[in-house]
Amino acid sequence: MTRRILTFILFLNLFTFYAQTNVTVNLNVKHSVGEASTFDRSKFMVIHANSTENEWNGDNFTSDLKDHFLNGYDVYLGRDTGGITWNINQIQEDPARTGFANPTEIASRGLTTRNNFANNTDIHQYEVRKVHNVVGAQLHPFWTGESQKETGQGWKFASPTATGEYMGRYFNEFHGDNGQKVPTYIEVINEPAYEALGGKMDYSNSIQEIADFHVEVADAIRAQNSNLKIGGYTTAFPDFEVGDFQRWNNRWKLFMDVAGEKMDFWSIHLYDFGSIRGGEKELRSGSNVEATFDMMEHYSKLSFNEVKPFVISEYGAQTHDYNNETWSSYRDWLHVKASNSQLMSFLERPESIASAINFVIVKAEWGYNTDKDIPYPSRLMRKTNEPDSYTGQWVYTDMVKFFQLWQNVNGTRVDSITDDLDIQVDAYVDGDKGYVILNNLNFEATTVNLDVFDASNINVSSILKRHLTLSGGNTTVLEEETFNAAISSVEIGAESTVILEYTFDSAITINKTSKETKYYATSYLKPIVANQPNTFNINNVVKGSFGEAVLRVGVGREHGKSLHPSVKINGQTIEVPNDWRGYDQAQRERFFGVLEIPVSFGELQENNTVEVEFGDAGGHISSVSLQVFNFSDNIRVFDPLSLPSNNFEIKTIGSTCTGENNGKLEIKSVKSLNYAVTIIGDNYNKNFTFTNNLNVEGLKPGTYTVEVKIDEFPDYNARFIIEITEPEAISVSSKIDISSKSVVLKLTGNTNYIVNINGKEVETTFNEISLPLNFGINSISVKTDKECQGVFNEKLMLENSLILYPNPTEKQFSAYMPKEMIGGEISIVSMNGLLVHSQKIVDENQQVDASNLSKGVYIVKISNKSKIQLQSKLIIN
Repeated sequence: MTRRILTFILFLNLFTFYAQTNVTVNLNVKHSVGEASTFDRSKFMVIHANSTENEWNGDNFTSDLKDHFLNGYDVYLGRDTGGITWNINQIQEDPARTGFANPTEIASRGLTTRNNFANNTDIHQYEVRKVHNVVGAQLHPFWTGESQKETGQGWKFASPTATGEYMGRYFNEFHGDNGQKVPTYIEVINEPAYEALGGKMDYSNSIQEIADFHVEVADAIRAQNSNLKIGGYTTAFPDFEVGDFQRWNNRWKLFMDVAGEKMDFWSIHLYDFGSIRGGEKELRSGSNVEATFDMMEHYSKLSFNEVKPFVISEYGAQTHDYNNETWSSYRDWLHVKASNSQLMSFLERPESIASAINFVIVKAEWGYNTDKDIPYPSRLMRKTNEPDSYTGQWVYTDMVKFFQLWQNVNGTRVDSITDDLDIQVDAYVDGDKGYVILNNLNFEATTVNLDVFDASNINVSSILKRHLTLSGGNTTVLEEETFNAAISSVEIGAESTVILEYTFDSAITINKTSKETKYYATSYLKPIVANQPNTFNINNVVKGSFGEAVLRVGVGREHGKSLHPSVKINGQTIEVPNDWRGYDQAQRERFFGVLEIPVSFGELQENNTVEVEFGDAGGHISSVSLQVFNFSDNIRVFDPLSLPSNNFEIKTIGSTCTGENNGKLEIKSVKSLNYAVTIIGDNYNKNFTFTNNLNVEGLKPGTYTVEVKIDEFPDYNARFIIEITEPEAISVSSKIDISSKSVVLKLTGNTNYIVNINGKEVETTFNEISLPLNFGINSISVKTDKECQGVFNEKLMLENSLILYPNPTEKQFSAYMPKEMIGGEISIVSMNGLLVHSQKIVDENQQVDASNLSKGVYIVKISNKSKIQLQSKLIIN
């Protein structure tokens, strides 16, 4: 390696230092999970709506709302639960079969619906935005079990087979040909356990009846149309850990065991409870979402030898404390922040997430609470005058800011890593565009150091930063800022999201790969016994020459139990971090999350044994899996020649006073490495080490050489020349300005001065200041914030007399006099005693016109009612 010396002279480099997170993005490395390696907007930028809904129409702020929103922000259509439900409530019972919908009427209504669609040509263009669209049946009147309800025509389905037959016929008759596209995914029923079975915290009731219902309905649908993808059970609360995982056993495990073979996908709803019970939080975002997915994936793999895909047909937030209030920007904030955090977890599973639908309804007028005059919470649109009144044009709520934030993101997923699990990161490259997404799970603002790396060092021409955050006034804001060069860090607000859109001078070359595969243990859900290891086997791991790995351990435990187990892989103890994604889940029933543990790639074998041991008893290990990233090249090997030019930020702080040896040096690096630093000065030679930040104190004034090396790269050498300054002696010069009755002080020796004039104190950071004077003696003192610089004292005399300026003069002059002369008279007398001019005194700076006087010498006199008289000689040229 060629030896490189970098020399910089830094006399004062002003940088601020924070506790920070480091994010690295490798723009040249494609990150694939299975066959998925792109940002699929049709999966992830989806609204809970259909193009045929009447709610797109009306008195909107724009003449074409569908175009403005769907095309303008590149959003896809996700789910329809209304059409299939509305139509069954209009259809008569089959006269030949009790409890079955009339097939003839289904066909007739279907034909009419298709023809109406064919004639409504304006909406045909939006069929391309139904790539992964979902149709789901509402609970009633489709459910045939306990609490079954009649259709709108007064009859009930005879059985799940009758329900399934109607649904199959509906998809055949109402879709295809000249009608809407046949939906991609069919949910058998929406949230069937929401109203019954003991509620959110129940774990004793079984969903056997729901599982059986899904099996029979699925068979009946497929008897009509075998090409449809069918799933369930569209659960509202997948709280597996409740009752120490008895809820899992009685609900999702049972459903998979009974109905899993008939299901093409799993359907769940995920919501943060951002404000419940007067401000408490029950959040899924972060480790809870990870544990939920991992457990379902793991059991799916064990049961069916595949991870069946997920349809997240609703996600976001439920806003309990605010649901009985009118619209507010803060309520929208609770939803959009949850949406961003959950979406980041979805994006890590591009191969297994079939669709993720943000639960935002267009207008939801069907949900308006007429008793309380309160609109439905989760809306894209609101009336202009809300919250004061439900009147005015339809305009966007702040829900739209989620879609505005993501509106441009596209391209190939590239390698990105963070050293803090609470900062979620993802990145994409699309030609000459790069997108870096940063989401903050912390409840406080966080500064993130950025290392966005391109091996070709293509120049950054601009960066558009979008920051979706909450303002001090509890308003959801989408801030935008543009930079014309690369940036080294960015601050993200609490629970906020930043998307950086890079524009490069030319297209980025992606020529390396990181292929991610998740391997699952041969067993799952084991009880935790104190000081007894639980053993898991992860087999058939494919390992290349280069890569990295993360062991994922799902844990459900009561609060207060340890979340820091001892872990071994193939007999070798590995370090377990003390952190996980998101918060401590303190207000949830118990902790349920994933511990993400880095594993040395060299420790991996084809067949691996994992031992997990806790020091206390209680709870379960819910899942164990291994994420393996196989690299085409050793992308984690660092070439020091690629360090950015701004890798080192240096700040010097001079000594506080002359003779004091208390100067300071602070160094911060963008790239986290093992740095060795030598600092050499007059009778000073010391060595230090650091990875990100170094603070050195006790430096005397003078010039120092700072030499930085990297332990792993002995040929690397960066050298800086810095200076520790000391305060100069304070210096003050003064100049009186008679015309303005002021003094101008010129100050040197510091950057902060305290000036006292006639007992009045003034602070300034300027090197020149003008201050008013009084007639007579003026006392002035100047000092700094450093006592050792001493105090400057001066007395200035401004005579209490009549001053004429300019003098001599040709036409006009000013007469400066004591303030008490105002109201008196000024007069001009020739040398032989003749009065040639007089006027009333109205100002202590009196203007006098002498243009009519002849050249010569005159006496100017002033007097007031108290008979005080002053005079001065005046020369007219």
